[in-house]
Formats: sequence, structure tokens, C-alpha cells
Amino acid sequence: MANNPIRDKDRPQDISTDGEALKPREEDEKVKIVTKDELITRKPISESEIKKRLLTFRPSHKAMFVGLGVVIIILGINAAVLGYLLNQESANQKAIDAKGVSISPSTLSKLGVNDSSIGNTNEKLIVDPSAQFNSQLTVAGNVSIGGQLHLNSTLNATNANFSQLQAGSSSVNSININGAATASTLGVKSNFEVGGTATFQNAVIIAGLLSVNASAAVSSNLSVGGELSASNIAVGNIVASGSIEVESHIITAGAPPSVSRGAALGSYGTVSVSGNDIAGTIALGVGAGAPSEGGVAAYVVFHSAYSSPPVIVITPLGSYAPFFIGSTGTGSFTINSPSGLIAGGYQINYMVEQ
Repeated sequence: MANNPIRDKDRPQDISTDGEALKPREEDEKVKIVTKDELITRKPISESEIKKRLLTFRPSHKAMFVGLGVVIIILGINAAVLGYLLNQESANQKAIDAKGVSISPSTLSKLGVNDSSIGNTNEKLIVDPSAQFNSQLTVAGNVSIGGQLHLNSTLNATNANFSQLQAGSSSVNSININGAATASTLGVKSNFEVGGTATFQNAVIIAGLLSVNASAAVSSNLSVGGELSASNIAVGNIVASGSIEVESHIITAGAPPSVSRGAALGSYGTVSVSGNDIAGTIALGVGAGAPSEGGVAAYVVFHSAYSSPPVIVITPLGSYAPFFIGSTGTGSFTINSPSGLIAGGYQINYMVEQ
């Protein structure tokens, strides 16, 4: 023990600071038994004397080793308890990380109506039994449902995206379909508008009026059971199994055929045509030097050839018009004269049908 400078004045000067050598106790150094009377008559020890004795007290080696052993045992027990608690805390934390946070029904029933948060955003709330919420349930984030969702009442959604929707009776005020839509039966009570192309793979039945504001292109057959009313009908080919009745005029159109002068018109003859491959008028001009024996007056070539030789009817204009059809083919015909033509002009109307 180090010297105490404050207490050195009270310590006897002849006391050595060196350690005391251990030696066996003598017989005369046995503990003396003090009687009660001696304790009563003994002079009490002063406070300064007590301080001196405490300062000069030196414990034995045996007591020192015993004290150190007790301290070591206590520290070992504390270390064992602390290690056990740390292991338990680590095991609990691993269980929380692996399985999430599980709250039993009894614990949930104690919560009641509570606005405080349970756990943090990194923890999971796992409810194994059925859960029933008697009041409103507000979820701020996403909700993922692994099984089926059954709604006994109305579903209100500001924006809903469904990969596949199966619904029995549905009432939709406005629906916008960006992708494909398949319906077994689609009933539209009001307007039905299609901004793009509408493709119907099977029969289309329209019980009311069908109004087409723009052009209608039909790539296959068009069957009309009733009356077909149209201001203008433009078709490539018309095949009628029955009669065709036209209450007004039949007006033909198309490019005119080409025509050339024949030898019966003479060297100075002229020829022209107006009309088309169906009907028209051919104008002939006979010049001087026309042959007296007649022959071909004009060659007519159709703008579009027929699939087989058509029927051609000509009507010469004037009292003297000796003209007839000389030859016909799928792409042309000739107008002939049986005898020489008198100089002058002639007109011949023609009609062609196949």
C-alpha cells in the first residue's frame, strides 16, 4: 500500500513499510478471552486510534486469495449470464428475420382502435388464422393477393388495371380498351363507335338501319335479303340470277375504243368514235376516189377486251346507209359496206353486250 501523505503525521515513525514476514503463532499469542467486566472497565478506543489501526492494517495472504477467488467467481457468473442473454437475443433476431413478426389473436384483440404503428416497414405481419375487420381498412401501399378476391358489395376504383377480368353482370359508364378484348356476347344499348378498323370473323346481323357515311369495301360476297338502296353503286362485276329492273336511264361510262379508217372510205376518208366499249357513235367521212366494190369502212378496237366475242348491234343513221358488221372478236370488230360509198358523211350507233 502506498504511503498517504496526509496520514504520515499520525503514523508512528518506527513502523516499517516493508512487508511483514509470516511466522507460526506461538502458544502465548493465542487469543485472550476477555470477560464482560473487563469490557466494561476497558478504556474506549479513540477515533484517532481507530484511524491509525485502519491505516496500518495488513490482510493475510489467505484472505487475499479467498477474496480474489470470490471476485473471479462473481465475474464468471456475470459473463455466463451476459453471454446467454446475447445468444437469446441473436436467436430471437434470426427468428424475426426468417419468419417476420407474428402477432397472436389475443395480442391483436388487445390493440382495439389504435392509431399507433406496429413494427416498422422492414417487418412482416403474418396472420395465420382468418382475420375480420369490422370497420374500414386503409392501406397506403400496394396490396398483393395470392388467392381469390371475393367482394360482397360494390368495388369502387379510380383507376383499375386487369390482366384478365371475368364478370357476370357489369355496368360500365365509360370503358377504354387499349389492347385486345374478347366477349362472348356484347350488348350495346347506345352508340357503338370504332376509331380504327373493325374486323368481324363471322356473320354480322344488323336488325336496324345500317348507315355508312364513308365508303364501304366488301372483299367477299354481299348478300342483301331485302331492298338495297344506294345513290351510287360502283362495282367491278355484277352477277344477277334474276331480272334487273331499271326505272331510269342506263348510262354507260368508260374509256372509248380506238378506230381506224378502212379502204372503203377512200384515200381521203376520215373516221372518229365517241362513247366507250359498251355503246357509242362512229362518224365516217367518205372522200373522193372511194372504191366502187365496197369493203371495210372502219376498224374498231375495244379499250378492254371481252372474255368471249360479244354481240354487237349497229344502227346506221340516214335513209341510205349500206353498213353491216363484217367480223367480231373478243377485242375488236369491223364495219363493212357491200358496195361503193357516195362521198359524204355517215353516222353509225353501236351497242356491245356479252
